[in-house]
Amino acid sequence: TARKAPQKLKARKVTADPTTVATVWHSMQTICREMRHVIDRTAQNFLISQLHDISVGLWDAKGTTIAVAVGLPPQFLGAGFAVKALLEKFGDDIAPGDIFLTNDPYHGGHCCHLPDWAFFRPIFYKGELLFFTMARAHQQDTGGSYPGGYFPNGFDIHAEGIIIPPIKVWSAGRERTDVMEMIWNQVRFPHGVRIDNAAMIAATKLAEQRVIALLDKYGKDVVLACIAEMFDRTERAVRAEIKMIPDGTYAAEAATDDDGTELDVPVWVRLDLTVRDDQLILDFSRSDAQRKGFVNSIYAGTYGNAIAAVCMTLDPALADYHNEGTQRAITVIAPEGSVVACKYPATVGAAPVNVGNQIMEVVLDALSKARPSRAVAAWGKHRGDYVFA
Repeated sequence: TARKAPQKLKARKVTADPTTVATVWHSMQTICREMRHVIDRTAQNFLISQLHDISVGLWDAKGTTIAVAVGLPPQFLGAGFAVKALLEKFGDDIAPGDIFLTNDPYHGGHCCHLPDWAFFRPIFYKGELLFFTMARAHQQDTGGSYPGGYFPNGFDIHAEGIIIPPIKVWSAGRERTDVMEMIWNQVRFPHGVRIDNAAMIAATKLAEQRVIALLDKYGKDVVLACIAEMFDRTERAVRAEIKMIPDGTYAAEAATDDDGTELDVPVWVRLDLTVRDDQLILDFSRSDAQRKGFVNSIYAGTYGNAIAAVCMTLDPALADYHNEGTQRAITVIAPEGSVVACKYPATVGAAPVNVGNQIMEVVLDALSKARPSRAVAAWGKHRGDYVFA
C-alpha cells in the first residue's frame, strides 16, 4: 500500500510542556547511545568493537537531523542527504520492515568512503512514515584491489572496493538473502562482515522499538511538537553563540604532504569563513582541485567535518543538543570537482582522516582568529600515503 505523506513538524498547533520536551529530547539521545552499545557488544571487527568506528542517528521523514550521538562527523552529519536520496529514489516503495544499505559516495549514498557501510531503516507509526534511523560502521574489508579498502594508487574508485548504491536489502521484514550474499561475496572476510552487518541491523531494530514506544506514550503530535521545539531551541542557542563573534571574513589553510600517489606535492584545503550577524558561512572555494590519489573528500564528508569543527568552538553545554537547528545557522560551500567536493570516479579512501583532518583544522584555525577565547588546538598530521598501511 502507498505510504502516507511525511508529517510536517509544524502542521498542527500542538504544544508540549518543558518536561515532556526534555524527556523526548533525551530519549532520542539515549536511543542513539543504546544503538552504539548494541553494535559495540555484538560486532566482531576490531575497528567497530574496539575503535568505535561507528555512527548512528535519527532523522525525520524528510531527512532532517533529529539526534546524533558520539561518532565520526563525516559519517553522520551529512546523512540527511542520504535520507533525502532514499526518498527520491524509492518514493512510495518504502514500507515497514524495509532496510536499505549503501556505501556509495556518489550515487545517492553520500558515504565518505567505501568501508563505511550504512543501514537505514524507516520507522512507521500507524501506517505513516515518520522517521529514519541509521547505523553506519567501518567494515573490515570492502573488496577492491587491496585489503581494507585503502589503495593510494587506484585508477578510480572501483579499485577501492564494491560500490553499493542505495539498495533495499530487507523487504517488509524479510532479508533479501540473495542480494546480501552477492554483496558478501565481494569481500575478503564475508563471515565477519555478515556478523557486523547483523549487529548494525539489530541496532536499527532497537531504535525502531524505542521510538514506537515513545510515540505510544506521548502520541505522534506531541512527539513531533517536541522535535520542532528541539530544533528551534538549538537554532536560537547556536545563533546566539555566532552573534558573539565579530562580523568579518577569516581565512585559513592547511595541507597534507601529498595524495599518496603524487608524492611530496602538498594538497591544500583553504577556507574563507564569514560571520554575518548570526549566520556562519564556510567557503572552501579556494581549495585545490580533486587529486588522483585517495585523499579526496565528497561534499557530505566535508559538510560533516566542517559542522563538527564549528561545534567544537561553541558553548560546551550544547554538546548533547546539536541537531538540525545547528545546521540551519551554518552554510558550507564547496565547489564540485575540488578536493573537498570531488566528483565520480575520484578515489576517496583516505579522505576521512586525511583531507578530513585538514577541513577541521582550517575551520578551527579560522575560528581561533575570530574568537580566540574558544580556540582549539589541531592534532598530529597524517601523511597522504598512509605509512601505517
